[in-house]
Amino acid sequence: MTERTPYERRRNAALPWGYWCRTSGEEWPPLFDEEGNEWRSLREYFWTARLGMASASEHDREHALEVLLSILVAIDRRVIGIEEKVIDLFEDSWQLARQFVGHWLEGIGFTDDGLSGELTPEGRAVMVMLASTRSRQAARIPIGLPVFRATTGPDLGDDPAMHEQVMAQCEAFAAKLELRFVRDDLAGRPAIKLIGPPEGNNVPLARTLWSMDFPRRYERDRLYRWLVDRIDRWETWAERARRDGAQALTEHLLRLRFAQETDDAE
Repeated sequence: MTERTPYERRRNAALPWGYWCRTSGEEWPPLFDEEGNEWRSLREYFWTARLGMASASEHDREHALEVLLSILVAIDRRVIGIEEKVIDLFEDSWQLARQFVGHWLEGIGFTDDGLSGELTPEGRAVMVMLASTRSRQAARIPIGLPVFRATTGPDLGDDPAMHEQVMAQCEAFAAKLELRFVRDDLAGRPAIKLIGPPEGNNVPLARTLWSMDFPRRYERDRLYRWLVDRIDRWETWAERARRDGAQALTEHLLRLRFAQETDDAE
């Protein structure tokens, strides 16, 4: 009976998943669930007790949970359509995305309609928990940027002050990341650059992995807003640029942008 009761009726949906666990006050074990079972971490408890997954190395488990977090965040951000999710997260595999991952997420109660629906209260609680328990090696990327949801129009309307305020807030988020897109100028033209981590022994210098210039500033800033909405994908996109070159990233971003056009037209 308990399993059939909606999560929000059994738990406080406003809190991260697993908030009911307790610590022992000692170094080992750090967590106890409601049945008194001991866990090394909240993520291990979620992986084994909630997802029913077999034991895995910490590396494999963390990688899988980071993928799950990326999917949940993409679903939660309604600006990202299903075709773009499939291209960017599943390498164009509609069968994997829709027939497996989508049905799986809906079956375990994290979404209400596969990849096309919304997160359930438990799905959102899981997303917050996973984002809050990321390792130090994982980029500290915020979940969503509320500042965008209060603005409309490709150039933020006719208020230059509001425009610069929003752009400054975006860049403040991005400045904390080793791999980040930044607004800049190239030969006197508005541009966006993808900056990689510092390299070199004596004087480490950041390297530009990708860049694009624009004839007008509002065009540059329109793309920058689109990029910041997908800030959780920057690390993966930077790896694509490093591995396959800047042109490969340009082509990938172009496909994602046209995927969104298809979703908007439906």
